[in-house]
Amino acid sequence: MEPLRIVGYYPLPAFVAAEKNGLFAREGLSVTFEIATFAPEHNRGMAEGRWDISLTSPDTMLARATRDGHDFVLYLVPERGLQVKLVGAKEIKSPADLRGKKLAGDPGDSNYDLHRRKILRDHGVPESEYDVEIIGTSPFRLDALRQGRVAACMVAPPYDAQALSEGFNLLAKASDHIPDYVTTGCWARRIWVEQNRDKMRRFVRAFVDATDWTLKPGNREQAMQLLQDYQKISRPQAEIKLGQMIPKAEIKPSEINRVVQLRIEMGLYDPPHDPIERFYDATIWSEVTGLPPPAPFGLPRPI
Repeated sequence: MEPLRIVGYYPLPAFVAAEKNGLFAREGLSVTFEIATFAPEHNRGMAEGRWDISLTSPDTMLARATRDGHDFVLYLVPERGLQVKLVGAKEIKSPADLRGKKLAGDPGDSNYDLHRRKILRDHGVPESEYDVEIIGTSPFRLDALRQGRVAACMVAPPYDAQALSEGFNLLAKASDHIPDYVTTGCWARRIWVEQNRDKMRRFVRAFVDATDWTLKPGNREQAMQLLQDYQKISRPQAEIKLGQMIPKAEIKPSEINRVVQLRIEMGLYDPPHDPIERFYDATIWSEVTGLPPPAPFGLPRPI
């Protein structure tokens, strides 16, 4: 069995199915999964080769590719649909109340922080009117809110429900401001994939097969139970995660363009812009599925 090191925010439904149904083992892969807790450390680890594959936000990959010059590339896109919410302290009743306050962030130029920028700008609150402390992922941000260190934070399930049950206030849902947004991608260093193409092909095959299995109606109850047991989450939470899955984890350049356009709108990707094709490689996915790769998209364009 060949080792494969993966990092991610949480084990995705297809990852769980591939692990529990022996699809990784079928491909001769011994997969280890590590939870990403602090974005700068995750980004540094990916650049240094500490992990082979990241199952995290496409936006994080785009940020590091365009701002830091790393040659990271998407190979699958497993999920779409933002579930993250902006939650405020008990005295904070609206996004406008965050002027002059400190917010929890991670890492400041990508992922949920990008969504926070969009939400607050839509409410007339630019970045110049509040401070941000880089803290970490959702559980760490929520702890900072509990401790009174920050006035608000972006939190993903199940921490959003925890926050609301403790009396903190829902200020905004990211999905209301950024609809149909791809939330998780499978990405890696291009040079690593060039050197380990067969290993990546086997991973992609297992992942796509697991996606097909999970989305098959006859397997839904079993998939739901696998996810609940593996992640220790409730049935409603498992239903949300299954609902976010993209069939065959297919890459759609138009969806990558949506992420790029948000970065451009927030002033975090300056021209000259690269064609969307710079950021993904669908050849392995196409080989595995027997389906044609997506048509070239070209330069980013407004939605």
